[in-house]
Amino acid sequence: MSSIILWLFSALLFILSIDGTMALRNTIAVFLLFLLMFVTVKTQDPLKILKQSKEFKLIIATLVVFVLYVLLHSIFLSHDLSWSLSEFKSHLFYPVLYFSMGGMLATYVNQHKHLTKEVLITILFFSIFLHILYLDLVAIDHLFHTGSMLRRFGGLMNSPVMPNYLTNILLAIIISEFVYRLRVGKKILQVSNTALYLLLILCIFSTFVEALRLGDIALVFLGIGSSMAFLYNNHQYSINMKRFIATSLIVILTIPLAYNFITDSRWAKLIETVPLAINTSNSQHWLDRSLPPPKTESGYAVSGSNYERISWAVKALEYIAEDPMGIGFGRNAFGHAMEMRHPKLAKRGAHTHSSILTLTISVGILGTLIWLAFIFLVSKVAIKEFKSTCSYFSLLTLFATMGFVGRSFVDGNMRDHVFLQFMLILGVSLFFLFQEKINAHKQ
Repeated sequence: MSSIILWLFSALLFILSIDGTMALRNTIAVFLLFLLMFVTVKTQDPLKILKQSKEFKLIIATLVVFVLYVLLHSIFLSHDLSWSLSEFKSHLFYPVLYFSMGGMLATYVNQHKHLTKEVLITILFFSIFLHILYLDLVAIDHLFHTGSMLRRFGGLMNSPVMPNYLTNILLAIIISEFVYRLRVGKKILQVSNTALYLLLILCIFSTFVEALRLGDIALVFLGIGSSMAFLYNNHQYSINMKRFIATSLIVILTIPLAYNFITDSRWAKLIETVPLAINTSNSQHWLDRSLPPPKTESGYAVSGSNYERISWAVKALEYIAEDPMGIGFGRNAFGHAMEMRHPKLAKRGAHTHSSILTLTISVGILGTLIWLAFIFLVSKVAIKEFKSTCSYFSLLTLFATMGFVGRSFVDGNMRDHVFLQFMLILGVSLFFLFQEKINAHKQ
């Protein structure tokens, strides 16, 4: 039974990001969910964790409140009931199921004699890493034969955005492992120190190939967070050595940002684009791409990516002010809001490039505050446990959560398989964290 569960888990993680695999992905998820329900219902281990921890109760209760609020909002306040209910099922109900599945998997591993959390995290890592390995090998082959760096390559996926999400997850796992090994002297990921450095290099290299600005920004926050985690309350190293390691972590993780800043022309045009994009009444290119884009003081047309991100964010804030209760849950709530105001220029596919703004447009300020409360509680307990025990899963929970949510302010990542993957990993890590917390209290 355990082998089947691990194989299904590994397969699900691998295909989750690949386009055209929805039917297979759903089939595997259903089988895995039912198997985990079968092996955990008898022991009721997830419920035991819930009963023994007030903090865990509060986190789960907040998530449940958020789900119920979105459901009730979709029924009673949505401008399009069928659309909101459909979006609720696919983009909130399913992610919560994945979170539950991750929790059940963690509790099953905890109670199984022949399974360990170390094995599960290693399987999790390499199931995702296969995508990055393929991307890197193709890029290295391209570099060897052409002498030029392959840029904005998506590997097995259609867009570099998708593997970049995976790279961020892998780096969160690797950096958590680095800090844990340096602080505690133990390891979760079952590889040698040399192999861990190699995995870090390969993941950093993939960020050059993916060439995404948002991914680079996420690396900066990860570098700062990991260095602070290492510096906090560590007496094993001299202050000079701690500073050296912390600085090294920041430098290593920010090299791609420096490189992409130099090679990506969109950065250079950003400053001139900002005032033009904020003044949405001056040009309506943000609404209708057939209209000519505004020009910068240098006489060049604005960068489309910069201009749309800023203009749509400005309009999103205006729509929120006009309708603070929200128009109905959905990935493309901003597009619906635009269509309501400009029916002749329907742009249902338009999005704000910010999941937080999209969420606020869809379920209002209150709905967004409930979601952020859930994130706050998860982050709070992770920080608390890191301070007291330096748990590996406190680091992974914190880095994965803050990486995803921090990016959600400037990226539309709270949707599709990206959200599913985050909730699955969060479920695994959070349940392991609370299980360790409960076991420590018993001892």
